[in-house]
Amino acid sequence: MTYLFLPRIQVQAANALATAWIINATPLFAINMFGHNLGRKIGAIPAGVAVIHHDAQLLGEREGKGFYGRMHPQQRRGASFIDRADYSSKNQHVLSLQPTASCHLLLSLMFAFETSIDLEAVNTFLLSARIAGGQIIDYGKPEVLGDEAALRGRLRTGFWVIERDDLMQAESDPLAAVVKAIGEKAVPANEGDLPNSWIVPTVLGYAALTPFEARAGARGGYLHAYGESLVGLVQYVSVRDYGDRPLPLWHYQWIGEDVFVIKQKKGAER
Repeated sequence: MTYLFLPRIQVQAANALATAWIINATPLFAINMFGHNLGRKIGAIPAGVAVIHHDAQLLGEREGKGFYGRMHPQQRRGASFIDRADYSSKNQHVLSLQPTASCHLLLSLMFAFETSIDLEAVNTFLLSARIAGGQIIDYGKPEVLGDEAALRGRLRTGFWVIERDDLMQAESDPLAAVVKAIGEKAVPANEGDLPNSWIVPTVLGYAALTPFEARAGARGGYLHAYGESLVGLVQYVSVRDYGDRPLPLWHYQWIGEDVFVIKQKKGAER
């Protein structure tokens, strides 16, 4: 296995609106699709990607003092002052608005490949690539590493983003499991266990609600289906606490004909 290490990628104004009810700075699904796009451009699809989180800044203002004040995300205008066709339907003197939430990110990404990698093609791709709609404004020198030991030697700070599907299975009601997991206080970890802290919900896939078929306006002429997001739980674990556990590689896969997910364990593929 060959590893491509992309250190300290700075992403400006990435999408933070994971679903209509979740705002976070953990765009794992978008990162996996970024890896797929990278693979198409360089002619080698990655077998998986591991994510190191360094920093994130949600763009907006807080009401009240302290971190726990109410958050008001920055918004963008959804129209221009050209004609009245784009104005708000409720107030003809106000521009229409598309609710959104954005964030700045600082990440390191590690891609696993089963073939050789063209670093020149990687650098060309990064010049115009985006992650979760955010512009890549800076990044460290990409490296190709021959083994996992060399890769781990490059990691000194940051937090692995790992899957916590075990917490979703703790309750019969998935929504109750999410609320319980993110609401519990952190408890000290037993020796050898990971700390139970920094749990967040995020989008880990999509399920089709309608059949795939040709529809007007679909990009590239591809078959189109309406779908809904699938939310799961992930955890930020410091490099130090994670230790020498197996590299937490994310993979994408189909489950049946209508569900597409990302996981850290390989399942039955389409």
